[in-house]
Amino acid sequence: MVFMSHYILFDKQTNPFLHHIFYEGYVGVSFFFVLSGFILAYVYQQSFQETKVSKHFFYVARLARIYPLHILTMLIWVYMRKDHPLNEPYITNFISNVFLIQSFYPTEEIRFNAAAWSLSNEMFFYLLFPFLVTWFTTMRRKFLVVFTVASIIILLLCPILSGSKNEEWFLYSFPPVRLLDFVLGILFYNICQTIKVQNLVKSVSPTLLELLVIALFLAFYASAYFIPQVYRHSLWYWLPVGLFISVFYFQAGKISQFLSSNTFIWFGEISFGFYLFHEIVIWYTDRALFLLDIHVDKPVIFILGATFSIIVSGFSLKYIEKPANKWVKQRFNKPLASIL
Repeated sequence: MVFMSHYILFDKQTNPFLHHIFYEGYVGVSFFFVLSGFILAYVYQQSFQETKVSKHFFYVARLARIYPLHILTMLIWVYMRKDHPLNEPYITNFISNVFLIQSFYPTEEIRFNAAAWSLSNEMFFYLLFPFLVTWFTTMRRKFLVVFTVASIIILLLCPILSGSKNEEWFLYSFPPVRLLDFVLGILFYNICQTIKVQNLVKSVSPTLLELLVIALFLAFYASAYFIPQVYRHSLWYWLPVGLFISVFYFQAGKISQFLSSNTFIWFGEISFGFYLFHEIVIWYTDRALFLLDIHVDKPVIFILGATFSIIVSGFSLKYIEKPANKWVKQRFNKPLASIL
């Protein structure tokens, strides 16, 4: 969905609804942030409660996962935009990208690999995660109250910020605001651990539940066409995304079993590389066709871009991400059994 939003095939004036279907990359980011909170709670929450894993080990594991590929794709963008003047905004944004703090301020200047803005958010989430799960397990009621109040404040700010210059940055990119998506993932994971939810999945057809959450997700996705954009940055997708992830977490239905095949697992493994490389691949695809004076329709470029992105991501996973991940963990960790 993020890829679709970066290469929209339909014009807004002539095909407004189809344009919306491609444009709505917001849901992909919301899905990623909520899923991130859910998965980290699944992997680490109990380990932190039982002090089986240290914050240092957790931070190194997270750094090893995202930083090597981020730096590589950022440097590729530096080369792609080598004609850009070395002015103060360029240098500031370069430094902020290196340290993954670029989402904390709005700018209209070059962002290098624009997709990396979400990594800035993720790094912020990772830094807070050990403290969030500790707070949640020790003071659950206060945690829920703060989350509810913060969500209401964001909801009330939406119509105030609608149409403003920094609307999209604040509601879509600003890490403290998007932290709510991440926390929601943690909450949905803990809901899934309750006996009532587990009994519900067992008592109702799991496949039917999976079909229902898919239908709910698609209904929200399509009907978002009628919802003001200011609410679609995140809030609109909380319920369908959270329920979707929660139901498929149990892997009890026929659809989740089908998606558990090695092929789909591989697609999941390359998804991070696909996300960081796809705009680079599209840029070079367009550039190559232009230099070769080859004229093709946009759907052809779309298919080529998606195909090349998959190929590049597969190569990246095997020869860049896994070796770099292993090296960072070995370099910065004491000998500990890896849980990732």
